[in-house]
Amino acid sequence: MAATAVDMTAPRPHSSGQVYAVYGHLDPTVLTLDEAFARGLSWHQIPTDALMALDTGHPTLVRAAMQRLDRHDEPLIGAVGFDDWCNTALSVLNPDWALAPARTLVTDKPSLYARLREHEAQVAQSLVGAVSTVFLREAIDALGPRPILKPATGAGSRGVYRYRDDLDLDANLALYQQILRHGHIDSRTPIIAAAYLGDDDAAREISVDLVIHDHAMRAATVHEKRTATAVHPFVDNLMISPPTDHVITAALDQLPMVLSRTAAAIDVPAGVLHIELRLHHGRWHVLDVGVRPGMGLVAHSAHARTGIDPRLAHLAASIGTRLDPTALRSAQGAHAATAIMCCYVADPHRRRVRLDRYSELATRLREAEAVIGWHLNVAEVTDPMYRPDAGLSVGLGAPDTATALTRLRSLLDPYQLTTDTDSTTESVVAQ
Repeated sequence: MAATAVDMTAPRPHSSGQVYAVYGHLDPTVLTLDEAFARGLSWHQIPTDALMALDTGHPTLVRAAMQRLDRHDEPLIGAVGFDDWCNTALSVLNPDWALAPARTLVTDKPSLYARLREHEAQVAQSLVGAVSTVFLREAIDALGPRPILKPATGAGSRGVYRYRDDLDLDANLALYQQILRHGHIDSRTPIIAAAYLGDDDAAREISVDLVIHDHAMRAATVHEKRTATAVHPFVDNLMISPPTDHVITAALDQLPMVLSRTAAAIDVPAGVLHIELRLHHGRWHVLDVGVRPGMGLVAHSAHARTGIDPRLAHLAASIGTRLDPTALRSAQGAHAATAIMCCYVADPHRRRVRLDRYSELATRLREAEAVIGWHLNVAEVTDPMYRPDAGLSVGLGAPDTATALTRLRSLLDPYQLTTDTDSTTESVVAQ
């Protein structure tokens, strides 16, 4: 009997929350996770079921989950989360958690935008309501033809949608409701509609990872988004630091004041803010704020440029450990510029994807001195119902941005990897 193909694809175990229980001792003089782990710190990702129990806050469930986290060989000293969720669990695991008010604020978009306005940081005009044709009509009338819709209680890209002016109200409503279902977002969640800041030829988007210590800004890493896409969930395939776009560089002198006002609005004594901003009609507007480092290789890039690992700074703030100010002041980056990229195999080459071909690339990446981090995902299949793909996230450092981009291209071009979002939208969304 012929063999039957079976789809064994499944989510990675415990992949629904990036929350880690932290054990041992954190040396306050270190500035990287690797150094911290070498000097007595360890962490273990909290299993999904235990994390859900902690996040209920129910005493019986919390006690059982805490027993599972008990390790007799080293003490539990707190926990750290690298996305915007599970804040009840983190409050349980971190007594007197200093980040709690800020984390609550940034996951309440109307309150966040109001606070930013109070501190004179520019944000897009917005309104809040239940998703319906009536609400969509109100949003269009008040905000323009292509408002951005997102859950008012959310963070990140889940449930984010730009209204399509080529569709009528009913079609937009049906599509957005499906996006909410796909993101497992309760349809009763209030929705915030914000004006789309894209009707300006000089509009540009950046992100900033800002390290704060003793209420002062210590290090800021600015990434220019070179290939921000207009498809859900707004994947940014190429980012460079420092920016080189002349429109962005001409407006960088405004940035310190905007960052200062944003930091004052969020009000954390220490930690990391990931701030998304858009230049619109010559002024920086805050799009979103996370009380955490940027995702993916953004933190690696920030570390390469500043010498401070924002993941370590965020961990220290989470567990209530004050990093040594002398170490922070003496930190020096290894690279003056970085480029980080998320690549996919171009459509015409998908059927040629084979593991042995990309293992050669993996060897080159391991040996390249300027590589600051990478992740290669290769799937080799012969069944025609599946589309073989390869995805690579990679970051490189260099003396300048042009050299960083040249180094990236020299590594990637022989392998038919592309950042062309037109030909890879399906794989980008799928992954």
